Amino acid sequence: MLGAHGRKKWTRLLSVRAGPGLFVWRSIGLAIFGKNKDGDEGPTDGESRDFEINPPKAKAWFTQAKTVQETGNYDYAMNCWLRGLEFDPTSMDALEGFMDAAIAHANQPKSKGPSKETQKAVNGKGSVFKYTSALLAWGTKPNSAGLAVKAAVSAGELELTEPAYYIGEQALRLTLADPKVKKDSLVRLMKAMENAEAFDLAVRAGEAAVRLDPSDNALDSRVRNLAAQATIGKGGFDGSDGFRSNVRDADKQKMLDDADRITKTDDVKDRLIIAAKEDFDSRPEDIPANKTYIKRLMERGKPADEKLAYKVALKAHEVTGQLSFKQQALEIELRVMRRQVGEIRTKAEAGQKEMVELLPKAEKKYLAKRVELQKWRIEAFPTDNEPKFELGKLYFNAGMYQEAIPLFQKSQSENRYKASSLAMLGESFGKIGLTDPAIDTLKQALSTHSDENDDLGYKLRYSLMTMLMAKAETDADLSTATEAEKIASGIAMSRFDYMDIQDQYVKAKALVSKLRSA
Repeated sequence: MLGAHGRKKWTRLLSVRAGPGLFVWRSIGLAIFGKNKDGDEGPTDGESRDFEINPPKAKAWFTQAKTVQETGNYDYAMNCWLRGLEFDPTSMDALEGFMDAAIAHANQPKSKGPSKETQKAVNGKGSVFKYTSALLAWGTKPNSAGLAVKAAVSAGELELTEPAYYIGEQALRLTLADPKVKKDSLVRLMKAMENAEAFDLAVRAGEAAVRLDPSDNALDSRVRNLAAQATIGKGGFDGSDGFRSNVRDADKQKMLDDADRITKTDDVKDRLIIAAKEDFDSRPEDIPANKTYIKRLMERGKPADEKLAYKVALKAHEVTGQLSFKQQALEIELRVMRRQVGEIRTKAEAGQKEMVELLPKAEKKYLAKRVELQKWRIEAFPTDNEPKFELGKLYFNAGMYQEAIPLFQKSQSENRYKASSLAMLGESFGKIGLTDPAIDTLKQALSTHSDENDDLGYKLRYSLMTMLMAKAETDADLSTATEAEKIASGIAMSRFDYMDIQDQYVKAKALVSKLRSA
Protein backbone atom coordinates (compact mmCIF):
# COMPACT_ATOMS: atom_id res chain seq x y z
CA MET A 1 0.00 0.00 0.00
CA LEU A 2 1.16 3.49 -0.74
CA GLY A 3 -0.27 4.99 2.43
CA ALA A 4 -2.05 8.27 3.04
CA HIS A 5 1.02 10.34 2.40
CA GLY A 6 1.61 8.71 -0.99
CA ARG A 7 -1.74 9.81 -2.44
CA LYS A 8 -0.62 13.24 -3.58
CA LYS A 9 -0.05 12.09 -7.18
CA TRP A 10 -0.97 8.44 -7.14
CA THR A 11 -4.65 9.23 -6.54
CA ARG A 12 -4.68 10.17 -10.20
CA LEU A 13 -3.61 6.69 -11.23
CA LEU A 14 -6.00 3.86 -11.98
CA SER A 15 -5.23 0.34 -10.76
CA VAL A 16 -6.10 -2.00 -13.63
CA ARG A 17 -6.17 -5.76 -13.14
CA ALA A 18 -4.15 -7.22 -15.98
CA GLY A 19 -4.13 -10.82 -14.88
CA PRO A 20 -4.11 -12.97 -11.72
CA GLY A 21 -2.56 -10.87 -8.98
CA LEU A 22 -1.22 -8.33 -11.48
CA PHE A 23 -1.99 -4.63 -11.28
CA VAL A 24 -0.71 -2.01 -13.72
CA TRP A 25 -0.73 1.63 -12.72
CA ARG A 26 -2.17 3.61 -15.63
CA SER A 27 -2.01 7.37 -15.92
CA ILE A 28 -5.21 9.37 -16.06
CA GLY A 29 -4.31 12.83 -17.29
CA LEU A 30 -0.91 13.17 -15.58
CA ALA A 31 1.17 15.87 -17.23
CA ILE A 32 4.29 13.70 -17.29
CA PHE A 33 2.56 11.21 -19.56
CA GLY A 34 1.71 11.90 -23.20
CA LYS A 35 0.24 10.08 -26.14
CA ASN A 36 2.00 7.01 -27.47
CA LYS A 37 2.60 6.33 -31.12
CA ASP A 38 -0.87 4.81 -31.53
CA GLY A 39 -2.53 7.86 -30.05
CA ASP A 40 -3.44 6.12 -26.81
CA GLU A 41 -2.59 7.61 -23.49
CA GLY A 42 0.62 6.15 -22.13
CA PRO A 43 4.27 6.90 -21.40
CA THR A 44 6.25 8.55 -24.14
CA ASP A 45 9.86 7.70 -24.95
CA GLY A 46 12.35 9.35 -22.65
CA GLU A 47 9.72 10.20 -20.02
CA SER A 48 8.58 8.53 -16.79
CA ARG A 49 6.95 5.16 -17.37
CA ASP A 50 4.25 3.11 -15.66
CA PHE A 51 5.42 0.27 -13.47
CA GLU A 52 3.75 -2.96 -12.51
CA ILE A 53 2.72 -3.93 -9.01
CA ASN A 54 2.81 -7.70 -9.17
CA PRO A 55 2.48 -9.20 -5.66
CA PRO A 56 2.98 -12.88 -6.65
CA LYS A 57 6.22 -12.16 -8.55
CA ALA A 58 7.48 -9.83 -5.83
CA LYS A 59 6.70 -12.37 -3.10
CA ALA A 60 8.53 -15.15 -4.95
CA TRP A 61 11.70 -13.04 -5.14
CA PHE A 62 11.36 -11.83 -1.54
CA THR A 63 10.94 -15.40 -0.26
CA GLN A 64 14.05 -16.49 -2.16
CA ALA A 65 15.94 -13.48 -0.81
CA LYS A 66 15.12 -14.37 2.79
CA THR A 67 16.16 -18.00 2.26
CA VAL A 68 19.57 -17.26 0.75
CA GLN A 69 20.22 -14.41 3.18
CA GLU A 70 19.81 -16.83 6.06
CA THR A 71 22.59 -18.95 4.53
CA GLY A 72 24.97 -15.97 4.48
CA ASN A 73 24.87 -15.63 0.68
CA TYR A 74 24.46 -11.87 0.88
CA ASP A 75 25.27 -10.98 -2.73
CA TYR A 76 22.60 -13.28 -4.16
CA ALA A 77 20.17 -12.08 -1.47
CA MET A 78 20.75 -8.49 -2.67
CA ASN A 79 20.05 -9.66 -6.21
CA CYS A 80 16.73 -11.25 -5.17
CA TRP A 81 15.60 -8.27 -3.07
CA LEU A 82 16.26 -5.91 -5.99
CA ARG A 83 14.43 -8.10 -8.49
CA GLY A 84 11.46 -8.30 -6.15
CA LEU A 85 11.45 -4.53 -5.63
CA GLU A 86 11.07 -4.17 -9.40
CA PHE A 87 7.59 -5.66 -8.95
CA ASP A 88 6.79 -4.00 -5.61
CA PRO A 89 8.96 -0.97 -4.84
CA THR A 90 6.61 -0.01 -1.97
CA SER A 91 7.73 -2.94 0.23
CA MET A 92 9.42 -1.80 3.44
CA ASP A 93 10.31 -5.36 4.45
CA ALA A 94 12.18 -5.79 1.17
CA LEU A 95 13.98 -2.46 1.52
CA GLU A 96 15.14 -3.27 5.05
CA GLY A 97 16.06 -6.82 4.02
CA PHE A 98 18.12 -5.50 1.12
CA MET A 99 19.99 -3.02 3.32
CA ASP A 100 20.73 -5.73 5.92
CA ALA A 101 22.16 -7.94 3.16
CA ALA A 102 24.08 -5.04 1.59
CA ILE A 103 25.70 -3.98 4.87
CA ALA A 104 26.60 -7.59 5.72
CA HIS A 105 28.10 -8.02 2.23
CA ALA A 106 30.05 -4.76 2.49
CA ASN A 107 31.47 -5.84 5.88
CA GLN A 108 32.73 -9.20 4.60
CA PRO A 109 36.53 -9.55 4.41
CA LYS A 110 37.91 -8.66 0.97
CA SER A 111 34.47 -7.67 -0.29
CA LYS A 112 34.75 -6.42 -3.89
CA GLY A 113 31.24 -5.06 -4.16
CA PRO A 114 28.21 -6.63 -5.87
CA SER A 115 28.70 -9.27 -8.54
CA LYS A 116 27.95 -8.67 -12.21
CA GLU A 117 24.75 -10.70 -11.87
CA THR A 118 23.55 -8.44 -9.06
CA GLN A 119 24.44 -5.35 -11.06
CA LYS A 120 22.34 -6.72 -13.94
CA ALA A 121 19.32 -6.82 -11.62
CA VAL A 122 19.08 -3.01 -11.78
CA ASN A 123 19.68 -2.65 -15.51
CA GLY A 124 16.55 -1.33 -17.13
CA LYS A 125 14.65 1.76 -18.18
CA GLY A 126 12.21 3.71 -16.06
CA SER A 127 11.94 5.19 -12.61
CA VAL A 128 11.76 1.85 -10.78
CA PHE A 129 15.16 0.81 -12.12
CA LYS A 130 16.50 4.25 -11.29
CA TYR A 131 15.33 3.61 -7.73
CA THR A 132 16.79 0.08 -7.44
CA SER A 133 20.03 1.23 -9.06
CA ALA A 134 20.33 4.02 -6.49
CA LEU A 135 19.65 1.49 -3.72
CA LEU A 136 22.40 -0.82 -4.98
CA ALA A 137 24.90 2.03 -5.19
CA TRP A 138 24.07 3.14 -1.64
CA GLY A 139 24.05 -0.43 -0.31
CA THR A 140 27.54 -0.94 -1.73
CA LYS A 141 28.76 2.07 0.30
CA PRO A 142 26.24 2.40 3.16
CA ASN A 143 28.19 5.21 4.86
CA SER A 144 28.11 7.45 1.79
CA ALA A 145 25.97 10.53 2.38
CA GLY A 146 25.85 11.40 -1.32
CA LEU A 147 24.63 7.95 -2.38
CA ALA A 148 22.05 7.92 0.42
CA VAL A 149 20.69 11.26 -0.81
CA LYS A 150 20.45 9.91 -4.38
CA ALA A 151 18.49 6.90 -3.11
CA ALA A 152 16.18 9.19 -1.13
CA VAL A 153 15.61 11.39 -4.18
CA SER A 154 14.73 8.34 -6.32
CA ALA A 155 12.27 7.10 -3.69
CA GLY A 156 10.77 10.57 -3.44
CA GLU A 157 10.29 10.80 -7.21
CA LEU A 158 8.35 7.53 -7.12
CA GLU A 159 6.20 8.82 -4.23
CA LEU A 160 7.26 5.80 -2.14
CA THR A 161 6.24 7.34 1.17
CA GLU A 162 7.57 4.92 3.76
CA PRO A 163 10.69 3.85 1.82
CA ALA A 164 11.46 7.52 1.16
CA TYR A 165 11.11 8.34 4.85
CA TYR A 166 13.31 5.38 5.89
CA ILE A 167 16.03 6.30 3.39
CA GLY A 168 15.63 10.01 4.11
CA GLU A 169 16.32 9.49 7.81
CA GLN A 170 19.57 7.70 7.03
CA ALA A 171 20.53 10.20 4.35
CA LEU A 172 19.96 13.15 6.70
CA ARG A 173 21.96 11.53 9.49
CA LEU A 174 24.89 10.78 7.17
CA THR A 175 24.74 14.21 5.51
CA LEU A 176 24.71 16.15 8.78
CA ALA A 177 27.66 14.06 9.99
CA ASP A 178 29.67 14.93 6.86
CA PRO A 179 32.07 17.83 7.62
CA LYS A 180 32.14 18.64 3.90
CA VAL A 181 28.36 18.74 3.51
CA LYS A 182 27.14 21.06 0.74
CA LYS A 183 24.00 23.16 0.62
CA ASP A 184 22.89 21.64 -2.71
CA SER A 185 22.87 18.14 -1.24
CA LEU A 186 20.64 19.25 1.65
CA VAL A 187 18.28 21.10 -0.71
CA ARG A 188 17.93 18.00 -2.90
CA LEU A 189 17.11 15.95 0.16
CA MET A 190 14.61 18.57 1.33
CA LYS A 191 12.80 18.46 -2.02
CA ALA A 192 12.75 14.66 -2.01
CA MET A 193 11.20 14.55 1.46
CA GLU A 194 8.70 17.22 0.43
CA ASN A 195 7.64 15.02 -2.52
CA ALA A 196 7.11 12.15 -0.09
CA GLU A 197 5.21 14.50 2.28
CA ALA A 198 7.76 13.71 5.01
CA PHE A 199 7.69 17.35 6.05
CA ASP A 200 9.53 16.90 9.35
CA LEU A 201 12.59 15.55 7.52
CA ALA A 202 12.23 18.16 4.79
CA VAL A 203 12.29 20.90 7.43
CA ARG A 204 15.39 19.49 9.15
CA ALA A 205 17.24 19.24 5.82
CA GLY A 206 16.10 22.74 4.83
CA GLU A 207 17.11 24.29 8.14
CA ALA A 208 20.57 22.75 7.81
CA ALA A 209 20.84 24.21 4.30
CA VAL A 210 19.84 27.66 5.58
CA ARG A 211 22.52 27.46 8.27
CA LEU A 212 25.08 26.92 5.51
CA ASP A 213 23.74 29.90 3.53
CA PRO A 214 21.82 32.36 5.75
CA SER A 215 21.66 34.87 2.87
CA ASP A 216 19.27 32.66 0.82
CA ASN A 217 15.98 34.35 1.78
CA ALA A 218 13.91 32.35 -0.71
CA LEU A 219 15.10 29.10 0.81
CA ASP A 220 14.46 30.38 4.32
CA SER A 221 10.88 31.31 3.35
CA ARG A 222 10.30 27.89 1.80
CA VAL A 223 11.56 26.12 4.91
CA ARG A 224 9.19 28.19 7.06
CA ASN A 225 6.26 27.09 4.89
CA LEU A 226 7.36 23.47 5.19
CA ALA A 227 7.57 23.86 8.95
CA ALA A 228 3.97 25.05 9.00
CA GLN A 229 2.91 21.98 7.00
CA ALA A 230 4.85 19.74 9.37
CA THR A 231 3.08 21.31 12.35
CA ILE A 232 -0.32 20.69 10.77
CA GLY A 233 0.60 17.09 10.10
CA LYS A 234 1.78 16.52 13.67
CA GLY A 235 -1.36 18.09 15.10
CA GLY A 236 -3.62 15.74 13.19
CA PHE A 237 -5.40 18.60 11.42
CA ASP A 238 -5.33 16.61 8.20
CA GLY A 239 -7.52 13.91 9.71
CA SER A 240 -4.68 11.48 10.44
CA ASP A 241 -2.55 10.72 13.44
CA GLY A 242 0.51 12.01 11.66
CA PHE A 243 3.22 10.05 9.90
CA ARG A 244 5.06 7.37 11.87
CA SER A 245 3.37 8.37 15.11
CA ASN A 246 4.55 5.13 16.67
CA VAL A 247 8.11 6.53 16.94
CA ARG A 248 7.36 9.93 18.41
CA ASP A 249 8.43 8.93 21.86
CA ALA A 250 11.93 10.41 22.23
CA ASP A 251 13.48 7.47 24.06
CA LYS A 252 12.15 4.98 21.54
CA GLN A 253 13.30 7.15 18.64
CA LYS A 254 16.78 7.39 20.19
CA MET A 255 16.88 3.61 20.48
CA LEU A 256 15.94 3.27 16.81
CA ASP A 257 18.64 5.76 15.84
CA ASP A 258 21.19 3.84 17.91
CA ALA A 259 20.20 0.57 16.25
CA ASP A 260 20.62 2.11 12.78
CA ARG A 261 24.21 3.12 13.41
CA ILE A 262 26.77 0.94 11.68
CA THR A 263 29.46 1.77 14.26
CA LYS A 264 28.19 1.59 17.84
CA THR A 265 29.84 2.58 21.14
CA ASP A 266 29.98 0.15 24.07
CA ASP A 267 27.32 2.18 25.85
CA VAL A 268 24.98 1.97 22.86
CA LYS A 269 25.56 -1.79 22.58
CA ASP A 270 24.68 -2.23 26.26
CA ARG A 271 21.45 -0.25 25.89
CA LEU A 272 20.44 -2.15 22.78
CA ILE A 273 20.97 -5.50 24.50
CA ILE A 274 18.83 -4.43 27.47
CA ALA A 275 16.03 -3.35 25.12
CA ALA A 276 16.32 -6.51 23.01
CA LYS A 277 16.22 -8.72 26.12
CA GLU A 278 13.10 -6.99 27.42
CA ASP A 279 11.41 -7.57 24.07
CA PHE A 280 12.63 -11.18 23.94
CA ASP A 281 11.44 -11.92 27.49
CA SER A 282 7.99 -10.58 26.66
CA ARG A 283 7.61 -12.87 23.60
CA PRO A 284 10.27 -15.62 23.68
CA GLU A 285 8.75 -17.56 20.76
CA ASP A 286 8.64 -14.58 18.41
CA ILE A 287 11.09 -14.96 15.50
CA PRO A 288 12.02 -11.26 15.08
CA ALA A 289 12.51 -10.89 18.86
CA ASN A 290 14.90 -13.86 18.87
CA LYS A 291 16.80 -12.60 15.84
CA THR A 292 17.22 -9.13 17.29
CA TYR A 293 18.38 -10.44 20.67
CA ILE A 294 20.95 -12.75 19.07
CA LYS A 295 22.12 -9.94 16.78
CA ARG A 296 22.62 -7.51 19.67
CA LEU A 297 24.51 -10.09 21.72
CA MET A 298 26.85 -10.86 18.83
CA GLU A 299 27.42 -7.17 18.14
CA ARG A 300 28.81 -6.72 21.64
CA GLY A 301 30.53 -10.08 21.31
CA LYS A 302 31.83 -10.79 24.81
CA PRO A 303 32.45 -14.51 25.54
CA ALA A 304 29.37 -14.59 27.79
CA ASP A 305 27.34 -12.93 25.01
CA GLU A 306 28.44 -15.56 22.50
CA LYS A 307 27.55 -18.37 24.88
CA LEU A 308 24.11 -16.92 25.55
CA ALA A 309 23.49 -16.18 21.85
CA TYR A 310 24.36 -19.81 21.05
CA LYS A 311 21.81 -21.08 23.57
CA VAL A 312 19.13 -18.67 22.36
CA ALA A 313 19.72 -19.69 18.74
CA LEU A 314 19.47 -23.41 19.49
CA LYS A 315 16.32 -22.91 21.53
CA ALA A 316 14.78 -20.73 18.79
CA HIS A 317 15.51 -23.45 16.22
CA GLU A 318 13.87 -26.03 18.46
CA VAL A 319 10.77 -23.88 19.04
CA THR A 320 10.27 -22.31 15.60
CA GLY A 321 11.88 -24.84 13.27
CA GLN A 322 13.65 -21.99 11.47
CA LEU A 323 16.85 -23.30 9.84
CA SER A 324 18.50 -19.89 10.09
CA PHE A 325 18.73 -20.26 13.89
CA LYS A 326 20.51 -23.61 13.58
CA GLN A 327 22.98 -22.05 11.16
CA GLN A 328 23.55 -19.15 13.55
CA ALA A 329 24.35 -21.57 16.36
CA LEU A 330 26.92 -23.37 14.18
CA GLU A 331 28.44 -20.06 13.06
CA ILE A 332 28.76 -18.89 16.67
CA GLU A 333 30.65 -22.10 17.47
CA LEU A 334 32.96 -21.40 14.54
CA ARG A 335 33.52 -17.83 15.65
CA VAL A 336 34.61 -18.98 19.12
CA MET A 337 36.84 -21.73 17.70
CA ARG A 338 38.43 -19.34 15.18
CA ARG A 339 39.39 -16.97 17.97
CA GLN A 340 40.77 -19.81 20.10
CA VAL A 341 42.87 -21.15 17.21
CA GLY A 342 44.18 -17.63 16.59
CA GLU A 343 45.25 -17.30 20.22
CA ILE A 344 46.99 -20.70 20.12
CA ARG A 345 48.78 -19.80 16.88
CA THR A 346 50.02 -16.49 18.32
CA LYS A 347 51.44 -18.25 21.37
CA ALA A 348 52.96 -21.01 19.21
CA GLU A 349 54.69 -18.44 17.02
CA ALA A 350 56.02 -16.85 20.19
CA GLY A 351 57.74 -20.14 21.00
CA GLN A 352 55.49 -21.71 23.66
CA LYS A 353 56.26 -25.41 23.23
CA GLU A 354 52.94 -26.76 24.47
CA MET A 355 51.09 -24.48 22.06
CA VAL A 356 53.28 -25.60 19.15
CA GLU A 357 52.16 -29.16 19.89
CA LEU A 358 48.53 -28.16 20.39
CA LEU A 359 48.17 -26.04 17.22
CA PRO A 360 47.79 -28.87 14.62
CA LYS A 361 45.08 -30.53 16.73
CA ALA A 362 43.22 -27.26 17.17
CA GLU A 363 43.39 -26.48 13.46
CA LYS A 364 42.17 -29.96 12.57
CA LYS A 365 39.23 -29.62 14.96
CA TYR A 366 38.39 -26.20 13.53
CA LEU A 367 38.47 -27.57 9.97
CA ALA A 368 36.14 -30.41 10.98
CA LYS A 369 33.66 -27.90 12.39
CA ARG A 370 33.79 -25.82 9.20
CA VAL A 371 33.17 -28.95 7.14
CA GLU A 372 30.26 -29.83 9.43
CA LEU A 373 28.63 -26.44 8.83
CA GLN A 374 28.88 -26.66 5.03
CA LYS A 375 27.61 -30.25 4.98
CA TRP A 376 24.65 -29.18 7.07
CA ARG A 377 23.97 -26.27 4.71
CA ILE A 378 24.08 -28.60 1.69
CA GLU A 379 21.54 -30.87 3.32
CA ALA A 380 19.35 -27.98 4.53
CA PHE A 381 19.48 -26.00 1.26
CA PRO A 382 20.04 -28.58 -1.51
CA THR A 383 19.45 -26.11 -4.39
CA ASP A 384 22.02 -23.59 -3.14
CA ASN A 385 25.43 -23.99 -4.78
CA GLU A 386 27.34 -21.75 -2.39
CA PRO A 387 27.80 -24.38 0.40
CA LYS A 388 28.93 -26.92 -2.22
CA PHE A 389 31.52 -24.42 -3.46
CA GLU A 390 32.65 -23.55 0.07
CA LEU A 391 32.97 -27.21 1.11
CA GLY A 392 34.90 -27.91 -2.08
CA LYS A 393 37.33 -25.11 -1.19
CA LEU A 394 37.79 -26.51 2.31
CA TYR A 395 38.65 -29.95 0.90
CA PHE A 396 40.88 -28.45 -1.80
CA ASN A 397 42.90 -26.38 0.69
CA ALA A 398 43.23 -29.43 2.93
CA GLY A 399 44.64 -31.50 0.03
CA MET A 400 41.50 -33.69 -0.14
CA TYR A 401 41.21 -33.42 -3.92
CA GLN A 402 39.08 -36.49 -4.61
CA GLU A 403 36.48 -35.22 -2.13
CA ALA A 404 36.58 -31.74 -3.69
CA ILE A 405 36.07 -32.81 -7.33
CA PRO A 406 32.36 -33.77 -7.24
CA LEU A 407 31.53 -30.60 -5.31
CA PHE A 408 33.20 -28.32 -7.87
CA GLN A 409 31.50 -30.26 -10.68
CA LYS A 410 28.18 -29.24 -9.14
CA SER A 411 29.01 -25.66 -8.10
CA GLN A 412 30.35 -24.76 -11.56
CA SER A 413 26.76 -24.85 -12.85
CA GLU A 414 26.19 -21.39 -11.31
CA ASN A 415 27.80 -18.45 -13.11
CA ARG A 416 29.09 -16.82 -9.91
CA TYR A 417 31.20 -19.87 -9.05
CA LYS A 418 31.93 -21.18 -12.54
CA ALA A 419 35.45 -19.84 -13.16
CA SER A 420 36.70 -20.44 -9.61
CA SER A 421 35.12 -23.92 -9.48
CA LEU A 422 36.69 -24.89 -12.81
CA ALA A 423 40.07 -23.52 -11.70
CA MET A 424 40.18 -25.67 -8.56
CA LEU A 425 38.56 -28.60 -10.37
CA GLY A 426 41.33 -28.52 -12.97
CA GLU A 427 44.03 -28.35 -10.30
CA SER A 428 42.37 -31.19 -8.40
CA PHE A 429 42.45 -33.40 -11.49
CA GLY A 430 46.14 -32.56 -11.90
CA LYS A 431 46.92 -33.34 -8.25
CA ILE A 432 45.55 -36.88 -8.59
CA GLY A 433 47.39 -37.50 -11.88
CA LEU A 434 44.56 -36.92 -14.37
CA THR A 435 46.53 -34.58 -16.62
CA ASP A 436 44.28 -34.52 -19.70
CA PRO A 437 41.05 -33.77 -17.75
CA ALA A 438 43.02 -31.10 -15.86
CA ILE A 439 44.13 -29.39 -19.08
CA ASP A 440 40.64 -29.51 -20.62
CA THR A 441 39.04 -28.12 -17.46
CA LEU A 442 41.57 -25.30 -17.06
CA LYS A 443 41.10 -24.28 -20.71
CA GLN A 444 37.36 -24.22 -20.14
CA ALA A 445 37.90 -22.06 -17.05
CA LEU A 446 40.02 -19.59 -19.02
CA SER A 447 37.39 -19.33 -21.75
CA THR A 448 34.78 -18.62 -19.08
CA HIS A 449 36.80 -16.06 -17.12
CA SER A 450 36.59 -12.51 -18.47
CA ASP A 451 39.99 -11.09 -17.42
CA GLU A 452 43.15 -13.15 -17.83
CA ASN A 453 45.21 -10.45 -16.09
CA ASP A 454 43.45 -10.44 -12.72
CA ASP A 455 44.51 -12.73 -9.86
CA LEU A 456 42.31 -15.62 -10.96
CA GLY A 457 43.37 -15.16 -14.59
CA TYR A 458 47.07 -15.46 -13.68
CA LYS A 459 46.35 -18.46 -11.48
CA LEU A 460 44.46 -20.23 -14.27
CA ARG A 461 47.20 -19.60 -16.83
CA TYR A 462 49.95 -20.67 -14.44
CA SER A 463 48.10 -23.90 -13.55
CA LEU A 464 47.45 -24.67 -17.21
CA MET A 465 51.13 -24.06 -18.03
CA THR A 466 52.15 -26.47 -15.26
CA MET A 467 49.80 -29.19 -16.53
CA LEU A 468 50.98 -28.72 -20.13
CA MET A 469 54.61 -29.00 -19.01
CA ALA A 470 53.84 -32.23 -17.16
CA LYS A 471 52.10 -33.70 -20.23
CA ALA A 472 54.88 -32.55 -22.58
CA GLU A 473 57.54 -34.20 -20.42
CA THR A 474 55.58 -37.46 -20.05
CA ASP A 475 54.51 -37.74 -23.70
CA ALA A 476 57.60 -36.05 -25.23
CA ASP A 477 55.11 -33.84 -27.10
CA LEU A 478 56.66 -30.78 -28.77
CA SER A 479 53.35 -29.01 -29.53
CA THR A 480 52.27 -29.24 -25.88
CA ALA A 481 55.65 -27.94 -24.70
CA THR A 482 55.40 -25.05 -27.18
CA GLU A 483 51.93 -24.18 -25.84
CA ALA A 484 53.30 -24.18 -22.28
CA GLU A 485 56.21 -21.94 -23.32
CA LYS A 486 53.81 -19.48 -24.96
CA ILE A 487 51.72 -19.21 -21.78
CA ALA A 488 54.86 -18.79 -19.63
CA SER A 489 56.06 -16.05 -21.98
CA GLY A 490 52.68 -14.25 -21.77
CA ILE A 491 52.69 -14.28 -17.97
CA ALA A 492 56.30 -13.10 -17.81
CA MET A 493 55.65 -10.25 -20.25
CA SER A 494 52.72 -8.86 -18.26
CA ARG A 495 53.87 -9.75 -14.72
CA PHE A 496 57.54 -10.65 -14.52
CA ASP A 497 57.49 -11.13 -10.71
CA TYR A 498 54.58 -13.58 -10.65
CA MET A 499 55.56 -16.55 -8.47
CA ASP A 500 58.50 -18.38 -10.10
CA ILE A 501 57.46 -17.59 -13.68
CA GLN A 502 61.00 -16.61 -14.68
CA ASP A 503 62.28 -20.10 -13.79
CA GLN A 504 59.23 -21.74 -15.40
CA TYR A 505 59.80 -19.84 -18.64
CA VAL A 506 63.44 -20.94 -18.78
CA LYS A 507 62.36 -24.51 -18.03
CA ALA A 508 59.67 -24.46 -20.76
CA LYS A 509 62.08 -22.95 -23.30
CA ALA A 510 64.66 -25.63 -22.53
CA LEU A 511 62.07 -28.41 -22.92
CA VAL A 512 60.98 -27.07 -26.31
CA SER A 513 64.62 -26.93 -27.46
CA LYS A 514 65.23 -30.47 -26.23
CA LEU A 515 62.16 -31.91 -27.98
CA ARG A 516 62.99 -30.09 -31.21
CA SER A 517 66.49 -31.61 -31.19
CA ALA A 518 65.05 -35.04 -30.55
